[in-house]
Formats: sequence, C-alpha cells, structure tokens
Amino acid sequence: MESIISYKPLLAVLIPLLVIPVLMSSSRRPNVREAWVFVAGFLMFALVVSMTPVILAGHRIELTLFRLVPGADVAFRVDGLGMLFALVASSLYIVTSVYSIGYMRGLKEHGQTRFVCFLPWLSPPPSGPRFPPTW
Repeated sequence: MESIISYKPLLAVLIPLLVIPVLMSSSRRPNVREAWVFVAGFLMFALVVSMTPVILAGHRIELTLFRLVPGADVAFRVDGLGMLFALVASSLYIVTSVYSIGYMRGLKEHGQTRFVCFLPWLSPPPSGPRFPPTW
C-alpha cells in the first residue's frame, strides 16, 4: 500500500476549531453565527470526501507533524476504516448542527452563542481516532 503525504487530515481536524473565534465574534447576529457552523461543517465534509478517491485507489494518506520520542509521533494516517468513520462523523456533524440549532432557537434558549461555540469544539476529539497513526 503506497502512502501519500497530505495536509488534508490535519485540516479536517482544525477547521471546526478555527471557526470558533468567528462564531464568538458574531454572537449578536445569529444567522451569520449559524452560517459559519455550516460553512465549517461542509468544508470538513468536503475535505473528507476529497480524500476518498485516494483511499479507494488502495493508497493511504499520512502526515507526521513531529516526533515526541522515537516510536511516538504526532501523526495522522487515513486508511479505509478511518475514512468510513470520518465520512459518517463529518456528515453527522452537519445533521447534528441542523437539529441542535433548530432546537435551541425554537426554545429561545439563552447562551446560544456559547452552545454553538462548543459544538465545533466537540468535533475534533473524534477526529483523532478517525485518522490514527500506525504504531
């Protein structure tokens, strides 16, 4: 299996985190705030889908950020099962966003900006297991 080096797995993990400051700055404009949630979700999903042809061709996508100690790297590796999990998780992020934003708005809950900021914050933890490195 040939390995291809790409930054796409890292970007798929970082996009939800990078949108949080934008969400916080648009707290007084709820439509803009929630639009950014969907922009981040669709960008993350598009990045994951863009890796699919490489995986279906029988290759792996790898990225090593740095080595902590010999044998312990901070790295990403995308294989078939990781890709399947990433596709499901990134598509569910969009569905979850639709449901939760509608729920919060429907009940006129206070702290909607805080909630919407935590939504993408909780997305990257499953991203680690999506793209685990080989040990």
